[in-house]
Amino acid sequence: MSNKILVPIDFSENANTAVQFAIDLAKKRGFDIHLYHNYTVSSSTFDDVNSDSSDDNFKADVLMADLIEKLKANNPTIVFTSKCERGIITESLLKETKNTTYSAIIMGTKGKTDDTSVIVGSTTYAVSQKSNIPVIAIPFNYQTKDIKKIGLLSNFKYAELDTLNEYIKIFGSDVKVQIIHVHYHSESESDIEDKLEIWKYQIKKHTEITDVDIEVDSIQTDIEELDTIPEVINDIIKDEEIDVVLITKTRKSFFERLFKKSVAKQIIHHPIIPTFFSKA
Repeated sequence: MSNKILVPIDFSENANTAVQFAIDLAKKRGFDIHLYHNYTVSSSTFDDVNSDSSDDNFKADVLMADLIEKLKANNPTIVFTSKCERGIITESLLKETKNTTYSAIIMGTKGKTDDTSVIVGSTTYAVSQKSNIPVIAIPFNYQTKDIKKIGLLSNFKYAELDTLNEYIKIFGSDVKVQIIHVHYHSESESDIEDKLEIWKYQIKKHTEITDVDIEVDSIQTDIEELDTIPEVINDIIKDEEIDVVLITKTRKSFFERLFKKSVAKQIIHHPIIPTFFSKA
């Protein structure tokens, strides 16, 4: 298994938040950290056109060098490396993961500005859908804390067990799992709870996690004013005090249908807690 985390940055405040999340994880789990930047118009040139710089001494190179120096000074036990290059991040970042073995990508979900940053919610989601390694989306202004409870969004797919095991490889198994299932009112509540109890057994059998609980809620689609699935999920996350939510990508899954709804931006573009996307 690789012992390195890839963190794309644009030198924004939320990119720094993602870096701090990676640092805290690296200290606990022994990871190295590789910072990655794609040149943009604002990061390629200095504000002062008369600035004394060499042909390849772009603004981003200077910012990256300063950042690496600071991070190494403040975190001497962690190995930091970096790379700046041209390209479109949704393409070059995925290429980077194929060239070198990483354990995960940790990304912020809001960048330098709402309009011009290349690291925004839609980019994070686009990367997560094609990445061959897990992607962890970090909310804007997130304060890193100990992870005690994770929420597994479930539709009873065996790929969800793979997602849990991916999480365990990166974060460890000392955590409680809350299985979250949101269904429509036409379905039988008792049947679903029976399925969830079976799913609890499967998780305990096929992963190293033994502390598992269930949370089920329903939606009535015939009443327009009622909450949507993403809104219900966010309410569960708040009520259950979940620290990280896990999303499994499976073909024609419940979650693919979920993400086609515009309201899903609450989870994808503006997560309220770190969101762990399984590898594609």
